[in-house]
Amino acid sequence: MEHFYVIVGIYMPWPYDLDIDFPDENSNEFSDEAVKEDVRDFFTNPDHFLYQKWGEKANHSRMEDPYHKKQIQVLFEGREYWHWVTDRAITELLEEGFLKEVRTDNTIFVMRSDVRYYKQKIKKRMKLIRRYSDPYISRGYGVYAEDLFRMTLEIEGFRTLSKNTNEYDNSIWEETDHNLDFIIEKEGIVYGVEVKNTLDYIEQEEFNIKLEMCEYFGIIPLWILRNAPGLQFMVMKLRGGFIMRFGTQFYPPGFRRLVRDIWNTMRLPVNVWRSIPEKIINVFLNFHSQQI
Repeated sequence: MEHFYVIVGIYMPWPYDLDIDFPDENSNEFSDEAVKEDVRDFFTNPDHFLYQKWGEKANHSRMEDPYHKKQIQVLFEGREYWHWVTDRAITELLEEGFLKEVRTDNTIFVMRSDVRYYKQKIKKRMKLIRRYSDPYISRGYGVYAEDLFRMTLEIEGFRTLSKNTNEYDNSIWEETDHNLDFIIEKEGIVYGVEVKNTLDYIEQEEFNIKLEMCEYFGIIPLWILRNAPGLQFMVMKLRGGFIMRFGTQFYPPGFRRLVRDIWNTMRLPVNVWRSIPEKIINVFLNFHSQQI
């Protein structure tokens, strides 16, 4: 029997054969209409929750700024909305004519339909997007995150068994060409680790495949992610694994100017980290202690 999972009225195929109770369509905390009105309020209300969170009460200029779609999805994580839910709200507001969109290269910006002067703002934002999307930069903060988390776990007594690997204990994963970032062990408990220091969620296909890899190897999946939707947290829990969420996309020292520009212009959750905050690691250490 094929199961379906209800996400705000949208039925999605359930990718696992698990004996669980599925939520009904009325179990969602936020309706599409409520999310849409919240996004509308963001463009009209200077006292909106996000402006207050940023310490920018009554900042009217932010309401007239252009925002690229992924930016709005990430900003509204502060409301615990999943990215695709926010995206549906944006689509509806575009269809209603409240918002308008402007396409530049492969980036879609949206803004209130009555905003007239936006070209220079988009030009400034595109220049910034090209800076932080440069493959050299994105690979740099990706590798930095992997190394920083791995070294932090080693300080906590975990032993790195292998890095960037599709092998464990004489078994080789040959179904796809995917690798785990690293495999660690402590007190006889072995984890397959995947680190994603990105604004996007980990792709669902990759999420599923790497869960299958860990199951094939007989090890516990440990995904270290900036953020993830609630569905992935639930699936991970059912698979006996753990998602360590760190919330902020972080850069190595030397990128302070870029981080400052991203924050000042886009208010995205970015920072420079020299070490992993103790409270983030402690949540996983508590999980590990329960496995012993």
